[in-house]
Amino acid sequence: MSTEFHPTSKQDPTPKWLASYGGYIFGVLFFVLGAFFWLNSDPNMVPSASTPKFDKAELSIAPRRKAPSDPPTTVIAGFEQRCNACHKLFKSNWDGKRPLAQHLDIKMGHGINNDCRNCHARDDRERLVLHDGTTVPFAKTEQLCRQCHGPVFRDWERGAHGKTLGSWKPSSPDAHRLTCAECHDPHAPAYASMAPLPGPNTLRMGHPSAAEHADDNNPLQRWLRQAEKANQAGKTETSNSSDKSNHEEGGH
Repeated sequence: MSTEFHPTSKQDPTPKWLASYGGYIFGVLFFVLGAFFWLNSDPNMVPSASTPKFDKAELSIAPRRKAPSDPPTTVIAGFEQRCNACHKLFKSNWDGKRPLAQHLDIKMGHGINNDCRNCHARDDRERLVLHDGTTVPFAKTEQLCRQCHGPVFRDWERGAHGKTLGSWKPSSPDAHRLTCAECHDPHAPAYASMAPLPGPNTLRMGHPSAAEHADDNNPLQRWLRQAEKANQAGKTETSNSSDKSNHEEGGH
């Protein structure tokens, strides 16, 4: 006598109406939620604020200060003199305590670096001295500054610190990186507190699309190319005028 085993089938607990219409119901719910978030979200509006007002006298592209010439000069009794004109005649053994007879305009504020001979060569005051005793001209002041301000110097080399005039393009012959002494007083390099000027209002460059911002298509690059074309056209026109003038002179 054989006995057949019939496994007991489990009944699906899902209601028939949910199994039949669940997909439609969830689709409608997602649609309603999407419409809710879309209608109640803040629109992604481009700001259209006007440019803040500021004193245009503060907007200057010139260096903040005039760096010492090379060789350096100073005014003594109303006359411009080179450093060695005096310092070759007598020895300066200032102990940091006695009142100065000259250079009264210099106010030291460079931390513990308060001795002239830390930076100025003792035997040639028209040169600067490095830690190893070698000297550099005043035209290479940044080589002196880098010894103590290494991270800032590396930022300056890469363009993250300091100011560039003439062109944004490093390879352009018009680009000029200001050196340390063209912004900072070497004797007191810290800046006094100042209120920052407002940032540029890029809306004045129009409303370019996202694609126009990519790579070389961004507005600043477009302006740079336009400026280069204008400069090239000006040089061509000047050259043509010169050739025409020379031709007329030759005809006479």
